Amino acid sequence: MLAVDNLPDRLDMARRQGAEVVNFDEEDPVQAIQDLTGGIGADCAIDAVGVDAECPHHGPAAKQAKEQAAGFEKEVQAVAPVQHPDGENWRPGQAPSQAQQWAIAALAKAGTLSIIGVYPPDDTSFPIGKAMNKNITIRMGNCNHRKYIPHLIDLVRSGTVDPTSIITQQEKLEGVIDAYKAFDARRPGWLKVELIPGAGQA
Repeated sequence: MLAVDNLPDRLDMARRQGAEVVNFDEEDPVQAIQDLTGGIGADCAIDAVGVDAECPHHGPAAKQAKEQAAGFEKEVQAVAPVQHPDGENWRPGQAPSQAQQWAIAALAKAGTLSIIGVYPPDDTSFPIGKAMNKNITIRMGNCNHRKYIPHLIDLVRSGTVDPTSIITQQEKLEGVIDAYKAFDARRPGWLKVELIPGAGQA
């Protein structure tokens, strides 16, 4: 399993879960995946980022991102034409299609791309030509929670999955907005938050 990100706390969490991590500000993620798979590419990729994707600012992948800056800027204007940032909050990613582009490029021929990251209806930037020419299978959409929750509960009950291992913060339910703001701002340590109803009440 490979995980791509540039934030140290997220990379550390992925490493603790058993992933080989790739910091896209230190190495080209597509090249790194090619190297780790003997030049074949990954069988499957999951885009869990969505439209808030960021491009690299340092390292070997930054040059390509700089060349794509104008295109990324047009994408941002298309998917978020009206922006009302609240300080450091509610800002769109600077490279909406970056995760898609890397995923398609890093996949092996006839690989599978699963998209669970969120994209708005106005987003038309998907690299369909590259995906089609690699015979990529694409699966995407909002999660069908009702279908999966019973199975997930069974996995937790049996001890197969321990969801508490990825919790990094605990907050009272009343603090959900502040907790989400901290997560949205990508503050260190704000990965998965457990909201506790009634905490702190007499």
